[in-house]
Amino acid sequence: MMKKTHGFTLIEQMIVVAILAIIVAIGYPTYRDQVMKARRADGKAFLLEIADRQERHYSDQSSYTTDITDLGFDDATAPDGYYTAAITDDPTGDLTLSYTITVTPLGSQQKDKCTSFTVNSQGTRTANPADCWE
Repeated sequence: MMKKTHGFTLIEQMIVVAILAIIVAIGYPTYRDQVMKARRADGKAFLLEIADRQERHYSDQSSYTTDITDLGFDDATAPDGYYTAAITDDPTGDLTLSYTITVTPLGSQQKDKCTSFTVNSQGTRTANPADCWE
């Protein structure tokens, strides 16, 4: 009489582990890229929010500002904590003429391919590398 065995053999378990390893090796980089892309969208939204508040400040004060706290922010860090902002004035130093806002990644977001986003008072958007605004 044959004895019935229950369970999986070592070979079957190793095949399952190998298949899972392949799935994880393919899936994790894609997941990481999507997380970076989502954080990038938050950084761009933060940049455009600063630009919007800068224009409101100009309407009220007839001048732009380089101090982000004048725009109602606690500090220059985005709410999600993955970007920091810097505001620079016109090359002549005249804040009634123009400004440039740049956001750069912080922490784990620094591993992203996009190293900065910029917008100026004329609405010109640039990114490094250029295809990051897409």
